[in-house]
Amino acid sequence: AGVKDRKQSRSKYGAKRPKEA
Repeated sequence: AGVKDRKQSRSKYGAKRPKEA
């Protein structure tokens, strides 16, 4: 959970999915 999750949260996972968990 860091800066990486924030931008990847919408990049790869898709804003609807959790950050990394």
